[in-house]
Amino acid sequence: MTRASGLLAAVLVLCAAAAAAQDLQAGRDYEPVTPPIPTNDASKIVVTEFFSYACPHCFAFNPSLTLWENKLPRDVKFERVAVVFGKGPTWQKLSQVFYALQAIGKAEPLSPAVFGAVHVEHADWQTDAKIVDWMAAHGVDRAVFSNAFNSFSMRTFVAQGDQLAQTHKIRTVPTLVIDGNYAREISDNGDFPGQLAVVDRLIAKARAEKKP
Repeated sequence: MTRASGLLAAVLVLCAAAAAAQDLQAGRDYEPVTPPIPTNDASKIVVTEFFSYACPHCFAFNPSLTLWENKLPRDVKFERVAVVFGKGPTWQKLSQVFYALQAIGKAEPLSPAVFGAVHVEHADWQTDAKIVDWMAAHGVDRAVFSNAFNSFSMRTFVAQGDQLAQTHKIRTVPTLVIDGNYAREISDNGDFPGQLAVVDRLIAKARAEKKP
């Protein structure tokens, strides 16, 4: 491929992305984040899910989200922010569980099992010791998890998660924010793939807007 044909191909891809995003409507397909919030990686299109392990809607959405995440192109970075929303100690504790797992590199592989423990098994996690026991039973080093879970920084991460949600004006979970510009609340309407297709179009829109 010549340099000219390569440039032409790139232009055509951008035009196609712009066309796909053209009929997106604020208030119907997304809510604009005003003002836009800078992401932590300007080289990528960052998609952030605001969620909670305690949320049954997030649990229902998670399998579709995982399939979608596994097919993301290289220029898209997916991340999660656990929130409490002032809903009490259960949400607070589960937010702390997420950030502890994230700190030790186990959040992604163990999130489906954590959702299952909460919503299917109805695991008794009333004490920290029982949470640590569950983690150990699922292959997590007991001491490593316990140290992370009980560290002061975990409480800081929990507070920062809620602060990020407030900054992005998040009203409900799960909500996906695309590159700090567009928020898409995920409805429990039985069509998660259809809603993720809208997110794909918002990614295309963000991609087209990033290009000079």
